[in-house]
Amino acid sequence: MVDAAPLYEACRGKLQIALTSYTKRDGSISSHHVGGIYEIDSANGLIWIWDTNLNDTIRKFYINNIDSFQILDTVFFPPQPWPIKIDGEIII
Repeated sequence: MVDAAPLYEACRGKLQIALTSYTKRDGSISSHHVGGIYEIDSANGLIWIWDTNLNDTIRKFYINNIDSFQILDTVFFPPQPWPIKIDGEIII
């Protein structure tokens, strides 16, 4: 399990992230998902990321299944009108 604090800072700063390693529910490893964070739900351990590579979908990830990630210097410009939230509170 990774330290999730930088994910919160990336969300507040509207910076994109790259999930470089993620363990799926079936135990397989997925790698390199890039996007901007739309929502973090600490109570349920979830994060929703707009996939900037596909630019057409929001993907849900379990925070505890994130094995490694990188905060990118790329600003996230939300393509949809939905608010960015942390634990239900709209931050942007």
